[in-house]
Amino acid sequence: MMIAETGTYRWMGPELYGTVTLRQGEKKHYNQKVDAYSFAIILWELLHNRLPFEGMSNLQVAYAANFKNMRPGLEDLLEDLAMILSSCWMEDPDARPNFSQIIQMLLHYFSTILPSKPILPSRLFVNENAPMSPESPDTSALMAVCNFTGDTPREMEHNKPKRFFFSFNQCY
Repeated sequence: MMIAETGTYRWMGPELYGTVTLRQGEKKHYNQKVDAYSFAIILWELLHNRLPFEGMSNLQVAYAANFKNMRPGLEDLLEDLAMILSSCWMEDPDARPNFSQIIQMLLHYFSTILPSKPILPSRLFVNENAPMSPESPDTSALMAVCNFTGDTPREMEHNKPKRFFFSFNQCY
């Protein structure tokens, strides 16, 4: 049994702060589908690198999500990814997918956008305790990846169209 006692409205499923008046000491009951809602809000935040419901207070978010069925915008996302998010934050918690279904939807989505053979940097397979080879990257190796305008790879990324998980390019 799960009970609604704590959380942050911006990321909480709307059913947690509904309008049903509880008697003193009574607890509101819900199920794991509330986590699917929160997952989708967090995934939206990661994809956009923005706070969900920007410009609204937590109480405004609670009101808008519960009474107006307001959700963050999906217009900047690919259709398949938007469908995953919107299914996770459906108004009826029972209509939301469980995490086994979410994983299957994400795996299917990844299979449509990723190459069939994983591309991993070779440095992931280097033993950290091994002596560095003469070909190991240093400043001159990093300078070699600059283009003729002097832009670094990070600066070149800002000019490219944004894709899935574009904000993670800044972390690598």
